[in-house]
Amino acid sequence: MKTIILSATILICLTSNVKIYAQGEFHSDSQPTLFVIGNNLTISKTPPSVFVKQYVEKNIAEWQKKGEFEKTSDYQKRVNEQSRSAKAQQLADEAIKQLKAEYAKTIKWNNFQISQYDADNETYLIKSLELGEFAIQVPVSDAPSFKQNWGSMLCASSDFYVNDKGLSLAKVIFKNPSNGKSYTYDSKQSTTYAVNNITYNFKPIEYDVTDDNVVKNNTKIDTKNTVLGQADVDVNIPTNAQTNDKTFVVIIANENYVREVKVQYAANDGKIFREYCEKTLGIPSKNIHFSQDATFGTMKSEIKWISDVTAAYTGQAKVIFYYAGHGMPNEADKSAYLLPVDGFSTDYETAIKLDDLYSRLTANQSQNVTVLLDACFSGSVRDNGMLASARGVKIRPKANAIPSNLVVCSAATGDETAYPFKEKQHGLFTYFLLKKLQETKGNVTLLDLSNFITENVKQQSIVVNQKSQTPQVNTSEAMKDAWKSLKLK
Repeated sequence: MKTIILSATILICLTSNVKIYAQGEFHSDSQPTLFVIGNNLTISKTPPSVFVKQYVEKNIAEWQKKGEFEKTSDYQKRVNEQSRSAKAQQLADEAIKQLKAEYAKTIKWNNFQISQYDADNETYLIKSLELGEFAIQVPVSDAPSFKQNWGSMLCASSDFYVNDKGLSLAKVIFKNPSNGKSYTYDSKQSTTYAVNNITYNFKPIEYDVTDDNVVKNNTKIDTKNTVLGQADVDVNIPTNAQTNDKTFVVIIANENYVREVKVQYAANDGKIFREYCEKTLGIPSKNIHFSQDATFGTMKSEIKWISDVTAAYTGQAKVIFYYAGHGMPNEADKSAYLLPVDGFSTDYETAIKLDDLYSRLTANQSQNVTVLLDACFSGSVRDNGMLASARGVKIRPKANAIPSNLVVCSAATGDETAYPFKEKQHGLFTYFLLKKLQETKGNVTLLDLSNFITENVKQQSIVVNQKSQTPQVNTSEAMKDAWKSLKLK
């Protein structure tokens, strides 16, 4: 790499008995630093500010002397309070400029290293022993040429910050000789370089990248995770020629909350469950209402729709109500609620009470109603956190009264948390629900389905999360045994 330093310098280190620091740091307890500026010699054991002060004082003393052939009237015009202050500032600027130029000479510009390109942020990370790490903006269209010609890149117009700790990079321009384009690093402009941590789900391949989140020279070095491929339950979904045109489904998948942390993978839970409803359970798409990130109004509307359907079919309809998202407890009476994405976890009037939901679902006669809840109601959230309204203490919600022909399968018991299965990009409860439907092609009783889900969720949660999660089934007294032989198909 060729080096061009545009700033001229007359600052020279003369002797091996003293030391000038090449790393941009000046230490008061180290050897003296020798500077020769013109005919002026300065020895400093202190930071750059002292060198500047000495330089100014020495040169101002010479400047303000009356010349042998200078008239007093002319001298008084030349040297006064105002002109002296202006001259002092000029000399200070000169000293700083010369410090910067000398420092630039110590930098091994041709030893800079270039990273892999971050195409998302359009940046390269540049590494230097003297200057550390900094990101430079390079458009995607220029990136291949920039890297290919890195060895012959020209460095120009370098500038530095000077303070009592030393010097640090403020600005530098890299010029690509192959296309004549210039690329500027300016510490005043925020840039981001992200290390992309890739996880492949096609085959069990592990790829580890050190997790960094460091700010250097206003450059944020971040790590992000990208998952390629689909979980095993997201592909090879069994198909069923049978048409269950008397089964109706409401699917609500709330992932992106306005005021709460997101529910990881809830949207994917709902989307894949919808595919199983259509392909494996044979339910016509017109019979399925799917809502992603449902607001309070949307959830109320979907509950009304399913209630109207059961009223119209006068006992012939089967109902499946699936929900993935935040649940929440009422700390006063410990009743449980479903939280819309625009709801307030501190205001229960903006949420859907489970007792009210169950009442609406069973208000009219139907064959049976199955509710699947991938949520918990203790105030905790999927990724080991708490809702904004929670006080760090989980609430054990009271048991809901289950009316008539209703069966409720929920992801957790009491004050437990409903965890995610990050490897599969689903909630634990939903993944094993889908897994059993895939293995049996939907031909499975609710008893066998719930037993499979409970056993696998309990085991996986302990292994992966080191926390217990126990799905449960609640039914009315009237459905005490009858529910066991029911099927979703």
